[in-house]
Amino acid sequence: MGGINTSFGCGEGQRNRRIGRRAFTLVELLVVMGIIGMLMGLIMPSMSAARATARDVQCKSNLRQIGIILQLYANDNLGWLYPVGAPGSTTNGLPTTLGTNVPPHDRWPMHVSAFDLEMPNPLPYNPAQYTSVQDAYDNVKFPCEPFTPKVMLCPSDPDALAAHSYLLNKHLADKRIRITSRDFGGLGTGEVVVMGEKVTGSVDYYMENTDFERGIVEKYRHGVRLGSNYLFMDGHVDILLPRDVIGGVDPWEPPIKDVTSQPVTK
Repeated sequence: MGGINTSFGCGEGQRNRRIGRRAFTLVELLVVMGIIGMLMGLIMPSMSAARATARDVQCKSNLRQIGIILQLYANDNLGWLYPVGAPGSTTNGLPTTLGTNVPPHDRWPMHVSAFDLEMPNPLPYNPAQYTSVQDAYDNVKFPCEPFTPKVMLCPSDPDALAAHSYLLNKHLADKRIRITSRDFGGLGTGEVVVMGEKVTGSVDYYMENTDFERGIVEKYRHGVRLGSNYLFMDGHVDILLPRDVIGGVDPWEPPIKDVTSQPVTK
């Protein structure tokens, strides 16, 4: 019996020693944590780049979808590339825009049936009280979300004012350009811009070439080396820097020169 007790005690001690040998020391734990930190430092930039690429791809997809929808609109509306208002007395007979000059329910997306937007009944505001200068930025009193398709929001611009990230090329309406037009100041349809991206803090719906420096067109939505996405008349979408795209916004006039300055950090 005594021998059995002695043997049992030795076995327990050996097992405790084995358990002690399996435990990590503080130094080993610190080394492992350091390796994990290094790996995370290597992986995180790649993950961030992958997310940015995914957002860029989705933005391009949005613009392509809008391009198809505008093609359908043009086919049903005498070739007009997008909805326009009646000629105005202060615009030398040119078509008027349908942007912040009218309440949200009357802006151009609501005139495109393929967006499949339903008009709320009743409206969430009194249209007679809308004043563009004062109320264009008031999304509480005059909400834009019910009157704007989700495809109008870039995933890299989730907080865009007026619930949209994209701008129509106003010059196309001013020049009465239609889907069958071919006079683009020497450019082809693959070089004429139909839509671009706007800065987050702007509520505008239209762009002109001068708006690159006026802080309305977003020049670097997807990076200072890449630029922003643009929809062209032939239906393709491309990401370009300002210097490579501005001539396609107003092909009938010489492009402005200072469009290559880097964005200011705010």
